[in-house]
Amino acid sequence: MLIFLMYMFAVLGVSLLLAAAVLKCRLSYPSSNLTRLARAVGSFNLNFPRRFVTPDQSHIIALDEAGRTLAIGSCNPGKAEHATAQLYTFDTILGSEIIENALTLTKVSKTCRITSSANKNGDRSGRPDTVINSVHSTDAIQADEEEVKELTLKIYLSSADTPVLSIPFLPGIAPARKSDREYTLAFSEVQHVHEAIREIVSA
Repeated sequence: MLIFLMYMFAVLGVSLLLAAAVLKCRLSYPSSNLTRLARAVGSFNLNFPRRFVTPDQSHIIALDEAGRTLAIGSCNPGKAEHATAQLYTFDTILGSEIIENALTLTKVSKTCRITSSANKNGDRSGRPDTVINSVHSTDAIQADEEEVKELTLKIYLSSADTPVLSIPFLPGIAPARKSDREYTLAFSEVQHVHEAIREIVSA
């Protein structure tokens, strides 16, 4: 009987130690990036019906058309620190542009209404016309295999503290290729945000 009790308490002690270790790991493990970003944007206690998240989950762009406000949340993926967020009113947004490999693909500005989007020509991808309208199939294949080391959305603001916000949209695969599905999805997402900003500055 004494031996049985010894074994029982030993098993109970090991179980408690394991449970404590698991609990400690869960508490110390950082919450997901999406959760942290959502909390940061949620701290404003505003309704943001439209939300866009970058592929690496480092940024969230939240839009409230009714309240005419834009929230940008950011965090360091994989790090335990809290995400931060900033709130901007629509009247402080001056424009935006999509930059790929240091080249501007499309730009819209409140001040001069600059726009060079290839979408006006019915291009689904939003890439330059030279890629889509090429008569040589080998050129198109080379374009699809082109490496992309930068895909950035720049948002221009009438703010002395933060005149430009640079938000990376390059997917986790680096460098990406234009033929990669991850890159296509990332490009589509950055286009959606850019078009939303176009609506803001054109209103």
